[in-house]
Amino acid sequence: MKYTFDDLVNILKRLRAEDGCPWDRAQDTHSLLPYLVEESSEFIDAAMEGDKAHMCEELGDVLLQVVFHAQVCKESGDFTIDDVVQGICEKMIRRHPHVFGNAHVDTASDVSRRWEKIKAQEATHKKDAEKSIMDKVSKSMPTLARSQDIIRRVAKVGFDWGEAAPVFDKVQEEFAEFRAEMQKVTPEDKNIDRLEDEFGDIMFSLVNVARHCGFNANVALQRANSKFEKRFREVERLAAEKGKSLSDFGLAGLQELWKIAKKNA
Repeated sequence: MKYTFDDLVNILKRLRAEDGCPWDRAQDTHSLLPYLVEESSEFIDAAMEGDKAHMCEELGDVLLQVVFHAQVCKESGDFTIDDVVQGICEKMIRRHPHVFGNAHVDTASDVSRRWEKIKAQEATHKKDAEKSIMDKVSKSMPTLARSQDIIRRVAKVGFDWGEAAPVFDKVQEEFAEFRAEMQKVTPEDKNIDRLEDEFGDIMFSLVNVARHCGFNANVALQRANSKFEKRFREVERLAAEKGKSLSDFGLAGLQELWKIAKKNA
């Protein structure tokens, strides 16, 4: 049997009915939030691995969460899934006048500039228009993604270097300040607050480097995590192949296995 989007909406409606599922009936928009984050993260994992079948499955899980939230809000009299679809369709048409209207653009950069201009015009028509650019930065975003969003937004109003060189210089400056704080560490004073503060500045500056270089810092870190995990699993396999545990090798021995793992993985 082939199911449609409307079937999914009706399934959620049935699950939330008085004679539906006790668990589904007990949920609200707050209790569902962790699942939305979890399912989104699982889709990202699948996309990073290029696993198309898994991507399809995880997108279904994300879609389920969207419909679930909309059903809860419909029951509260707030809005329906039709309102959600209507709103996003109107927005996409409004923000693409070069496709659905008579506007003309030549490049993706032109599209981005027009998109931001239209967003700004939309904000002026809202009663709750933001008083600060920072008002649009979600407080619930993952920390690294939030840094990227902050930097992206301030850059759009000109608070940014026009070229990459000063950004690299800023990273070097932050590293120097971190090293200076490290040199102040004593057995009596670990200087944690200052070290943490300067380390945060390094990370924030590196996020800006990534933006200037044209890639996503969060994706880069995910790739690094995946690469390290894959190589360390290979280290474990090599150790097991020799009939030893990792603790039998010591640091020097593990580093040798790591070199082999880098070639194998």
